[in-house]
Amino acid sequence: MLIEVFGFNLAFFTSMTYPQVGTYLVNGVAAGTEGALTLDASANYFEITGLDDTVRSIHFTPQLNDPAAAAKATDSKLQVVMYLQDEGNANYYQLPAVSVDPKDAASTYISLDPAGDCHSIYVSITNLADVGPVTVTGIGLNQQVPLDIDPLRFAYILAVLLALYAVRPQSVLFSRVFDGRITRQGWMVIALVAVQCIVIFILVMSNTHFLSITHTASTENQFQYQKLAQALLQGHFYLDDVPSAALQAMDNPYDTAARDSAGVPYLWDHAYYQGKYYVYFGVLPCLVFYVPWLLLTGTGFPTWLGVAICDCVYVAGIVYLLTRVSRRWFPRTSIGVLLVLDMMMFVAGGGLILARTPSMYFLPEAMGLALISWGLGLWVSGTTGGFIDRRRVVAGAALIALTLAARPQMVLAAVFGLVLFWPFLRDARGNAQARRACLGAFRAALMPFLVVAAAVMVYNFARFGSPLDFGANYNLTTNDMTHRGFHADRIPFGLYAYLLQPPALGSQFPFMHQTYMDPAYQGVTIYEPMFGGYFFLYPMTLVLLALPRVRHGLKAKGLMPLWICAVCVAVVLCIFDLQGAGILMRYICDFGLYFALAAALSFLELLQVRSSEPLSKGWTTQLGAHAQVPVQQAGAHAVASAAVAGQTVSVYRIALYFMFGSLVLMIGANVLLWNAFGIY
Repeated sequence: MLIEVFGFNLAFFTSMTYPQVGTYLVNGVAAGTEGALTLDASANYFEITGLDDTVRSIHFTPQLNDPAAAAKATDSKLQVVMYLQDEGNANYYQLPAVSVDPKDAASTYISLDPAGDCHSIYVSITNLADVGPVTVTGIGLNQQVPLDIDPLRFAYILAVLLALYAVRPQSVLFSRVFDGRITRQGWMVIALVAVQCIVIFILVMSNTHFLSITHTASTENQFQYQKLAQALLQGHFYLDDVPSAALQAMDNPYDTAARDSAGVPYLWDHAYYQGKYYVYFGVLPCLVFYVPWLLLTGTGFPTWLGVAICDCVYVAGIVYLLTRVSRRWFPRTSIGVLLVLDMMMFVAGGGLILARTPSMYFLPEAMGLALISWGLGLWVSGTTGGFIDRRRVVAGAALIALTLAARPQMVLAAVFGLVLFWPFLRDARGNAQARRACLGAFRAALMPFLVVAAAVMVYNFARFGSPLDFGANYNLTTNDMTHRGFHADRIPFGLYAYLLQPPALGSQFPFMHQTYMDPAYQGVTIYEPMFGGYFFLYPMTLVLLALPRVRHGLKAKGLMPLWICAVCVAVVLCIFDLQGAGILMRYICDFGLYFALAAALSFLELLQVRSSEPLSKGWTTQLGAHAQVPVQQAGAHAVASAAVAGQTVSVYRIALYFMFGSLVLMIGANVLLWNAFGIY
């Protein structure tokens, strides 16, 4: 309540002290008689003159003349730049730009701090070429800001604070071992997944740009899957769009500057090859969503719905993977640790980025994450108990193999299968029967990869004449990707930008700004808006630095190869993306899950339950033998002794507080990132 009333409504209280302003002119006429002002790109300003008063704020009400057109092109917010003349400045001087949302009345009250009494104010709206004309009414100075109690915002804040309170370090949730067989705990996990899915749909649907997007010349690139579905039902892989004669006549149609300078018509971000347009994105989303939808309804499938569905499947897959990892290697995992790691892995894996921008570009990554989370979970489950469950292993292999048809580089997750299979192959030495059984299971798991790879290679060959050519290099984009090549000099600054660059912080909400890259690399690379390196945006992964502390425990459980594999796969995918495409925020979805998985293994090792008593308040309390109350557990797992608990409780305490602090920081950082990222 304090945050809502005194935080979000601080301007209501401060504006009570503003003095009344005398007479003044708006565009040369008396204030109040100027009527409605129509501003456009050619006349984008109004001017207030005849002042000689203390001015603390300005208010005006803008209305978009064509909201639908503005929503298609931008986020519909107005960029306002003001100039003042006051006692300290006889000439106009410029103030920092501010953002005004016509749908948010609070943003239309702008605080001013002139040097002494104000004489004139010049107000310009600089982005009307994109937004379109606006009508401005209600221009006033030093007006009382209305009190705005937003029940929905209040509910969001309350929900976040209650969730943080529930998983605070002193919570009883961290002293109760998770057991999925317990009905209450099982339902708690199911409820968490359900809530996350509801939140995903709310967040996805809050981006009205992609909910209302229609097929126009300016949005052609967002409808490639819809066009591919039509082409597939007609029996061919190329799109029905016919490339212009000028494009077909070019010696190098992939030279962006040559296309633009010659005025050659072409379809942006489509793959062009030998006189035809193709879709270079994975075909699986089209087969799963767009083709069936077109057959059933005769219309194009809404892409935002596909992103939301895949993101929800990814949420459930993360929970499944975590529970299987906990049961197999970390049987004393608390329900609190499981819940917190689930939320943090979802965010650190890119789940919120997908929900923020449910566009066609994000759908293959969303589907890839959904497939990998469930595939890895099935592999862990299928290799538990000292034997290989072929059904689960083959099902997991099929899901991960399908990433070849969705987001091909994500198939690198297959190396986790080798890590999980290796102990069985090693232990089968000298036992012919066990070796045959192990090799038989391995061959069975390999079959889905062979089948999917064969299908994808046939698809590639039919389009581009090569089974290994996915067509991404034929993309008509900002640079000639057919000559892009692999350059080692891209790697250092690319890894820095993706992983280590500090966020650029400012004084205006949302406080996060696009980071500036100044590489010494003397070549071509692509750089789209980034807001800081991965380890700054998702600080849970800094627990990877605790490897010396967890190394022995992970090694004893046989998990060091899995930990190393997760980190290496993340780095390799990061390098692949920066070499093959560039530095883009959405590519965090390709590698983020693996850093988060390695971090989760570290947390699980550090935070095994050692007492049935919750942590008491304060940092110095030690849980020695006199305070130890063992937690009973079914099975052969022994409860750690009181002496061991007394020796390790300080590390446990630090790890738990670090995990909670990381959760708070990630919530804050991603709320700001959500607002800074825009509609992409």
